[in-house]
This record gives sequence, structure tokens and C-alpha cells, in this order.
Amino acid sequence: MAKEYHYLWIWDLESSPEALWPLISDTNRFNRDTGLPPIQLLGISKGVRLVKFKIPVVSVEWEEEPFEWTYPYRFGVLRRYRKGPLAEMRVDCRLERLPSSGTRITYETWVKPKNIIGNIGIPLAIGIISAKRFGYAFKRYDLIASSGGAALSISTDRNLSQAGKDRFKVLNERLFLQGEDVDTLDHLHDYLLQADDLSIQRMRPYALADGWELPRRTVLETFLRATRAGMLDMYWELLCPECRGVAEGHQHLGDVSGTAHCNTCRIEFNATFDHNVEVIFRPNPSIRAVDASVEFCVGSPQRQPHIIFSLIVPPHEELPLSTMLNEGRYVLRTSDLPGSQLVLATKNGMERSDFRASSFGWNTNLLELSLTPYIRLINETDSAQTFELERTTWSDQAATAADVTILQVFRDLFSSEVLRPGEEISVGSTTLMFTDLRNSTKLYREIGDAPAFGRVREHFEILEQAIAEQGGSIVKTMGDSVMAAFRNPASAVKAIWDVQKQLSARGEPPLSIKAGIHHGPCIVVNLNDRLDYFGSTVNIAARLPHFSQGGEVVLSEPIRNDPEVIAFLEKSAAPNSMSRFQSEIRGFDTSMELWKIRM
Repeated sequence: MAKEYHYLWIWDLESSPEALWPLISDTNRFNRDTGLPPIQLLGISKGVRLVKFKIPVVSVEWEEEPFEWTYPYRFGVLRRYRKGPLAEMRVDCRLERLPSSGTRITYETWVKPKNIIGNIGIPLAIGIISAKRFGYAFKRYDLIASSGGAALSISTDRNLSQAGKDRFKVLNERLFLQGEDVDTLDHLHDYLLQADDLSIQRMRPYALADGWELPRRTVLETFLRATRAGMLDMYWELLCPECRGVAEGHQHLGDVSGTAHCNTCRIEFNATFDHNVEVIFRPNPSIRAVDASVEFCVGSPQRQPHIIFSLIVPPHEELPLSTMLNEGRYVLRTSDLPGSQLVLATKNGMERSDFRASSFGWNTNLLELSLTPYIRLINETDSAQTFELERTTWSDQAATAADVTILQVFRDLFSSEVLRPGEEISVGSTTLMFTDLRNSTKLYREIGDAPAFGRVREHFEILEQAIAEQGGSIVKTMGDSVMAAFRNPASAVKAIWDVQKQLSARGEPPLSIKAGIHHGPCIVVNLNDRLDYFGSTVNIAARLPHFSQGGEVVLSEPIRNDPEVIAFLEKSAAPNSMSRFQSEIRGFDTSMELWKIRM
């Protein structure tokens, strides 16, 4: 029987387990930082990945079981080697909260050699070299976690040529002269110079904005302008709803389809603009060359941060664990059983609970757990089960296609970025506003064609500016009418409020707008080579201005009941300026509750 080498290393760090977890459990970065070579994924079968890398003289190939982990306390993985000097390797990393403060890292590995090269190499490569490199990496992560900084190397401008630096300087100055935010440009400059290649591969503007403590929309719009200027490249990624990994990546929106396939989960899924189509950025190769295909690990907890734990329980056994949850909804599933258990994490939830995998199915009731529960996973079946607890909500740090395409700056700079003809992609929630200029025909008659046309054009300019300032965009104009889209109801209400205020103060006779706002699901399509919206939400919103007499906005019930809208109206609307009424909408069988508000 082959000898098995066992190594156990312990480090005491100053940061908490939850602060260290995003760094230590990112094994793609950890493997890079500890000197392992890039890997190549050869295939996936029943969750097991076939992987290889090449070291001097030796080619190494292995089957890698899915990672197991419990946030933020433990992760591990098993590798069975098909080629190379090793037969098997098992890794277990644990984070223990110390009584005073800080974290104890316990890292264990068990390694079986396949031949004499393995017997010679394991004590040196793993027992000595890896121990030293692991300690260095953990201590560096501790400094990053304690400072709240990003996981990037400092002063790594080795990939930025002098020509790239010169081009960046020119583009930076051009964007500055165009009025781009100075702080955002400074942060982007430093990031492109200093960030390591793994950070540069997928630049997420919202995540970077949070780290830089800058407004998300400001950073996103700067990234869009930087892309048009040739500093960055923009990509559209389709994320699998199961594993939430990148199933497809495209450089143009026209290549995105409403359906996609995930090779990891082996499923077909529908793309939705507001959930699983994310916009990411990379440096343009003229600024900095980055190989986006380089990977050092194909499966780690940080590739699926929405999964709180993923643990294999053998048949007729149980596994106790402690974990940490944020307030919100979760779903518990197992690998081989249908259905799921719904979980709600609250401050007052149960401190202890059992989850049983059995042929009788799951409890259909919503189970409330505390934020730090003690759990037992009980497998009552005849086969091993992988228990997974995942958040139901998507990350709010993703700049989705719905966020990006609704911006006026995107429509202005990337008018050719549209879906291919005939393609339809859903968006779960969009706020739509329709406006109509009241008595425009009378205006032409009273003051003459030229002055009236000038007033009408001015009204369009005011609308466009106010809509853009609130993060929306004009979808299209129809005569004196406008269709605009926003990501949230309050932005639309604030925009039309500002428009009416400006129109009332400019010229005689004062212009008056009829407006209606509604919120709901839509279908995004390509119409006349531009992005447009279709569906019942659009039809309802288009009919609401007909209930206005001018100087009024008509709100549907979902708009009126939005908490931000309520807060804005309480502050801005005059007493007795709001009235509620019910009316049938042309083309719909039932009446709707509507609100009319004089601005």
C-alpha cells in the first residue's frame, strides 16, 4: 500500500473569518498566489471535472470532485490523479474564530504518491515549499482583509507597455475634458495600472464603485464612456440560474440569445435582462493585454458565493454544522431529490434545526432560522446526497443588461448595440413613462409655427435632460409624445416633476404635460434598429396620459405604493393634490386603481 503523506499547518490571523473568507476561499486566486501553474478544463461529467496542467517535464491530469464548504468556516476538495506523480490529494481548510479576536487557519492536506517521483517530490514541493508560500499568502490576505482593501497586487504594471501608458494618458485627458468624474477616472487609472490579471479579467463597475466609495451610476457611466473612447472593452455574460457561473460570454448584445446552455449544470435556461445578463469590462488590448482564459482553479466557493454551504452526506448518516446567514430567503436542495425546502433567515428564527433528505419529500412550510444557526443535515436515503443552501436573490453588485441599456448615455454612445432582429428577452421589472404635450396644436395656431416649434423642441430637451439625470432614457418619440424607461418608480416620478416645474417657468403661454407611469414586466426587442419594450406593462403605461388634463401625472397602483415614491410625494406634493380613482383601461377587461397627482 502506497504511503500517504499528511501535513497540518496552523496560522493565527488578526481578521475575522467572514472578512478572510472571500480571499481564502477564492482558490483560483490562492493557487495563482502560491505559484501553481494555469490549468485547463478538459470536461465535466456528473459534477466531476477533468483538469490538467503542465509543469517542467511532467504533465499532470486529475479528476476533481466538487468542492465542499460551509461559509465562513471550512472548505475542502478531493482530487484523483490520472497522470503525473500523484495518486490522490485531499485538502481541508478550516477557519476558527479565536476567543479574543481574529481567526485560526488550520490547513490540512493528505497526499498519496503514484511513483518514485511523487515520493521524492511531495516532501519538498508540498511539505516545505507549499507551507512557506501558503503562510505568506494567508498573511497577505490578512493585511488586505484588515484594511478593507481589494484583492489585488500593488504596482504590477508589468503588463502595461509604454505605448499603453501613453494611450491611456491621452484617453484619460479626453474623458476629463468631456466632463467625466475626476475621482472615478483617478480610481480607474490606478486600477488599470495596479490590479492583477485576475481582477482585470472581469471588471464589475458596481463592485468597484462600492470599493471606491463612489456612486454606482457614476462609475458605470464612466466605464461606458471609457469603452467608447477605446480604453475599455464591454462584454455581455449570461449567468446560469443554478450555479450562477458564466455560461456564455459575448462582446456584442446582438449575439445574446434568449436561451442559453450551461455546460456545468447541463441545463438550458432563459436569459432575463435584470437577473442573469451581466455587463463586465476589460482593458482594451491597446491599453493592457489580459488573457481572460487563464484559470488556476475551476471550482471554488467564490465561484458560487450565493451558496452558503455545499456538503456531501453519505447514505443513512448525518452531518452537524454551524454557519452564518444574512437576513433574507434561501432554498435548501439535495442532489438527487426533487423539490426543495424554503428558508427565511431572521434575527428571531430558530437557533437549531434538522434538514432531512428522505423519500417523503421536503417540508412545504417556510422554515425560519436564526442568523447563526446550528444545523443537522440528515440523509435518510440509500445514496450520498449533496446538501446545498443558496440565496434566492441575485447579487446587487451585478450591473445587469437592464441597468445598462436603460441609461441614456448607453443609448447615445452604443446605438448599434441592439438585439438581433426577432430576438425577445424578458425583463422582470421596468418603470415606463409616457408623456404627451397638451394643446400643442393650439400652440402652433396661437403663436405661429416657428415659435411653437421652438417651444416644442425645448420641451423635448428638458425631458431628455431630466430623464437622463434620473438614470432613465428616452426609448422613442411619437409626435409630441415621449416613451421613457427607468429602473425604479421614484426616478420616473422625480423626472416628470422636474420637467413640469421647468416648463411652467419658461415662456408664455406655459407648456403643460400629460404623463402616466406604470411598472411591471416587459419584453425587450429590436424595433427599427433600437431597443424597445413590449407587453401589457407598456400598453397600460401608454394609456395612462389620457386620464390627465395637463400638469398632472397619473400613477398606477404599483407606482403609488412604492416606498420611495410615497416619501417623495409626502415631501413634494401639495396638500389635496392627489386623488384616487378607478377606471377601465382600453383593451383590458378589468378596471384599475389609479392616482392622479397635480404637479
